[in-house]
Amino acid sequence: MREEDLMRLLAGIGGAITLIETLLGFNERNYDYSRVAILIVSIVLAVIVLFSVIRPGNPVPMNWLLYVGIGIIAIIFSSLAGGILILIAGFIGYTER
Repeated sequence: MREEDLMRLLAGIGGAITLIETLLGFNERNYDYSRVAILIVSIVLAVIVLFSVIRPGNPVPMNWLLYVGIGIIAIIFSSLAGGILILIAGFIGYTER
């Protein structure tokens, strides 16, 4: 398996896990405006990662720096497991260069 395929696999799994964990975060009873904003940002970042992996017409280029940044933001805001997988995918893309 090439590094690009491994990076795509890890980022796809991480994006899906981040999206699932974020959607499960809407299940809480008390809603703050800040919590809702964080959840919406996390959903947008997970969708960006999934679009970069799926590539229907290459809407978002698959870049290691994009994955490292989104992985760090996902770890801080919403999803530890998905963020770590996205971060590892970014580091694999960096070692490919």
